[in-house]
Amino acid sequence: MLYIYRPNGRFMNETKEHILKTSLLLFLQKSYKEVTMKEIVTKTGLSKGAFYHYFISKEDLFREIAGLFFSMGRIDYSEFPQDSLYNFYNQYLDSIDRSFEQLYGLVDSSEEEAISFNLFFILFEAIARFPEFMKMELEEYTNALDAWKKVIKHAKERGEIKSSASNKKIANLFLYCTDGVFIRYMNNNKKASYRDSLASAFDTVYENLKV
Repeated sequence: MLYIYRPNGRFMNETKEHILKTSLLLFLQKSYKEVTMKEIVTKTGLSKGAFYHYFISKEDLFREIAGLFFSMGRIDYSEFPQDSLYNFYNQYLDSIDRSFEQLYGLVDSSEEEAISFNLFFILFEAIARFPEFMKMELEEYTNALDAWKKVIKHAKERGEIKSSASNKKIANLFLYCTDGVFIRYMNNNKKASYRDSLASAFDTVYENLKV
């Protein structure tokens, strides 16, 4: 049986990935409540026995999909350059871009423009249903905040940026840009890439910090 390697270090067999991709499209097109297990099984083209070998319930399946989203969204800051804030946030942009490539890898290219790719709704639903995802989100935010504060502190010490704002406030400004630009990007029919849109926002913040 074919096994596909995922960036989070796990292997996934072809049938399971087919189920997740098919289910993901349904959850993106409808809400969690509207999608039924019967509909999912039918769309996959699998027998009930084959399907339930992998997932015993819609909740179980949805948890797996949400887990993939959260794992793909994780960023390893340990390898980020610390020599400048500019280099740091450009590495961050590259990491975000790779995460998007992974997410779109779960959706057939022919479907990308045909569906409302509202990832936030899936993540919000997951957080509401599964407390562990809220914990993961808070941990990720804490790690991100610490990493940004550290490089901002060094940038101030080296004279790369000048600002009376606290390191935490500046760090949150970059992080809030990430979420805000994402929302605008998803509602703008993807006329520009998310990376380019976010880079423009980051560059504006950075140039103002240098004044």
